[in-house]
Amino acid sequence: MRLLVTTNGIWYSGAQISTNEFLSFLTNLKSIEVKMVSCLGGKFISSLANVEIHRVPCWSSGALLHMKTDSVFEQLIRWADVVWIATGEFAVAKEIKRIKKLPVVAHLHSYEPICPIIWFSYGFNGVCGKECSPWLLIRCKQETNIELARIGLLNRFRAEAYWLLDFGKGPLDYYGWRRVMDSAVDSIDFFIAVSRATRDIIVSHLPEVRDKIEVVYNPVAHRPWRYVSSFPDESSDYVLYASGANPLKGPHILLNALKILLNEGIDMKLYMTGTSNSWLEGLARRLGVEGQVKFLSKLPDTEYFSMMAKAKALALPSIWPEPLPSVAIESISLGVPVVGSNRGGIPEIVGNYGITTNPTPEEVAKAISTVIEQRFDKHEMKRYAAQKFGEGNAEKFLQILSSVKVST
Repeated sequence: MRLLVTTNGIWYSGAQISTNEFLSFLTNLKSIEVKMVSCLGGKFISSLANVEIHRVPCWSSGALLHMKTDSVFEQLIRWADVVWIATGEFAVAKEIKRIKKLPVVAHLHSYEPICPIIWFSYGFNGVCGKECSPWLLIRCKQETNIELARIGLLNRFRAEAYWLLDFGKGPLDYYGWRRVMDSAVDSIDFFIAVSRATRDIIVSHLPEVRDKIEVVYNPVAHRPWRYVSSFPDESSDYVLYASGANPLKGPHILLNALKILLNEGIDMKLYMTGTSNSWLEGLARRLGVEGQVKFLSKLPDTEYFSMMAKAKALALPSIWPEPLPSVAIESISLGVPVVGSNRGGIPEIVGNYGITTNPTPEEVAKAISTVIEQRFDKHEMKRYAAQKFGEGNAEKFLQILSSVKVST
């Protein structure tokens, strides 16, 4: 099988990490020849022996990433038996089918086919259960800016200015997205959803894809063990947050939860990676918890996974319905329980190895205080992660690639 893969490589994300893991598996098979198309400047692609990578100009419009189909890209499409759109380059699907009628498989790491805003979180507060419309998009943008102002990430003047601008920009964004995405969905023969939650949300908005979508979990459970050789003898005294300064990941909720815990007399430290010199430092000072928080930059993998393995728990109080956050899988693989929100695919990961709850400071604080007092079997957690989020998923994905047909 000759497999052509599109992957942007621009953003260091769970989507790119899992794509690299799938590629590592596929490129070790003698029955598959892999070639790739990526974006100029895409630097987060694993170095793979004997894999040709062609780079093209890319640009974004809202949640859509576009790739230029130059003459080399066109030759690669004609060469391929199957195309795998790995990290959200859906807009290129129609052009692929124009060049050659071959099967196209697309990975759903997010909600681009049903929402022009990549994070799919209505006003930073919950999931939109309605079909997108110009008016709904206007309201979503306005509510988001109001919430950003409320948590101190956007000043009030800018929020009010954006509120007015969104009356014009909302419809433009909507119709631009709708024009491209409708034809893209029609051009894709099969979708891979990374969790049951993602599949169910997509199908509720696009019932026409019900018979051409399947859940395949990301095979990332073994990744931490490339950098950690064994479980630590004992845990340290901190809870780890490892999702950066994006407010949709709920770091401000976690800082407010920390304040509640400290007021209750629970002496807890919080380590937050990817947050150094961010808006969260100012929030911690305003809350009076800065002495209990260590703000860290993005760490090298060896240091990062060593820190994760020693944590008492991992906190992931995401506001948006995360499809399948790799950080939670990696944490459980290392025997560290997770306190996560009850949205998206997080409950599918956590299972019995932590608590999922509403992403509010009060409920997150309560869940943390419960989890850090519990004891978990680390070896059992590692086995669970390997079985559910291990290489078997790559084998399942290969079966889909081998059997998919062009839709009629």
